[in-house]
Amino acid sequence: MLAQDAILARLTAAGIRAATDERDLNPPCVLVGPPVLAFRFGRPGWDGEFRLIAVVPDSGRDTATAALDELVGAVAAALGGALLAGTPTQLSGLDGAPPLPAYELTMNTHARKAT
Repeated sequence: MLAQDAILARLTAAGIRAATDERDLNPPCVLVGPPVLAFRFGRPGWDGEFRLIAVVPDSGRDTATAALDELVGAVAAALGGALLAGTPTQLSGLDGAPPLPAYELTMNTHARKAT
């Protein structure tokens, strides 16, 4: 199982809509992107930094901020405190749709190489 799939499984098990493809998003939800990988000589496996985008419908600043607060809290709980940072952003819409309010969340993980 890819580490990306493991994160997706943890989120969906907690009742959070999540996807790995922008075309499958249905806000409020989380987009789980592939990790930035770091390999270290002499260590099996890799360290990965994941970028997760928590996105909500654009229903006005106050309502969207409250919805993002709730979603980010649920993501943090589902991932057991693994989040390192969160930055406000916007997720560009597909097919000319306007951007949506979002938070870019980062987390690190380590995967051991199968032997």
